[in-house]
Amino acid sequence: MAQRYQTQFDSFDGLNTVITAIDGFCPERFISSLHLRTRRIHEIAALDSQVLHAIGCLQDQHTALAEFAQYFNDQFVTRNNHYFNSAHQLLRKIHTGTKQVKSLFKQFTPNSSAAVSGVLHKSYEAPSIYSRSALGTEAYTQPLFPLDTYPPEVQRLYEDMDRFFKLLRDSLRLCVEVLRQEQYIRQDPQLCQELYHNFKDERYQTIKKFIFSISIQAQEFTAYCNPAVDLRQSSKSEEEFSQRGFHNLEYDDVCTLAAKELVEEAMRGEYTVEELSLFPDDYTKIHRVRYIISHFDDYLPKDFTHSKIPATYVACLLCWCKPKEDLAFVRYFKQYYAQAGGKFLTPSNPAVNQAKFTKWASDSVFTALIQQWDNVEND
Repeated sequence: MAQRYQTQFDSFDGLNTVITAIDGFCPERFISSLHLRTRRIHEIAALDSQVLHAIGCLQDQHTALAEFAQYFNDQFVTRNNHYFNSAHQLLRKIHTGTKQVKSLFKQFTPNSSAAVSGVLHKSYEAPSIYSRSALGTEAYTQPLFPLDTYPPEVQRLYEDMDRFFKLLRDSLRLCVEVLRQEQYIRQDPQLCQELYHNFKDERYQTIKKFIFSISIQAQEFTAYCNPAVDLRQSSKSEEEFSQRGFHNLEYDDVCTLAAKELVEEAMRGEYTVEELSLFPDDYTKIHRVRYIISHFDDYLPKDFTHSKIPATYVACLLCWCKPKEDLAFVRYFKQYYAQAGGKFLTPSNPAVNQAKFTKWASDSVFTALIQQWDNVEND
């Protein structure tokens, strides 16, 4: 028979639902739920043994959860981020408790057409068992006799279930508090950025001895292969990336991103991100291109009177230096030329793109320019 209730609760609201259900546990609910199914004394004793075992395991797991909760929100990402669900990660720490509470509510809640309509439509969404069970918050029939009139096995089962629920409630409340703190951090982009910087600092201590041996041109560092690199490149700022990436990325992916940025920062020195991207590992060319752009007015004709640099000149430089990306180079040219105090306006990318097909070797002016650029290191 199809399950008429769902027992999962690995979400913030789900945790609160279970806590509310546990808070409602009392002798009267226990007895009322107990009578929903016929149980023999040996079955009750066996169930009590399961609960006692769960209490022993949960005590150890609660300790582990408390330790995990202390540093969970101090880390930008953790090794437990595989499921991209913080509630799930926390509940994994108390898996015996979550498994046992699901079992108890199933055993004390009838899965019958008397409890739920027998006709289940395709759009039917199973309600939470924790909100629909008489064991928790649903209406129940008041028992005729108090708990102390029942056999010792029944009384012990109640006492042990009560102990188990109280311990589980403490664990779930700790989960809720950690999730509240996580949400608070996620709303603070500067705090998220600080956590990312801390993560990078830790990675630096690991790779600093061989940082200059890492090639950032490796495929692993591309946005196509690494979601963290992709998110960083698609974000408008490091703050935005940190806010979006906090507890939402794989640990290994962020390690790769951090290594990439640390290598870039170490190698960059006087080089910009754009320069390293346009001319990876070719520092001589970066220096040449810098010099050429900063002195570009000197390469124009002496009788030049126009207000804008001809697109053919920039296109010729582009074809000579062979950057990784044409559009990015034109953008870089504009920025660096302006910073160097260039006197003229610069051509648009479409104009440069159209002009770059000129046969430079057939024009003595550009042949002379290329010869000068080839020897710019001697200037």
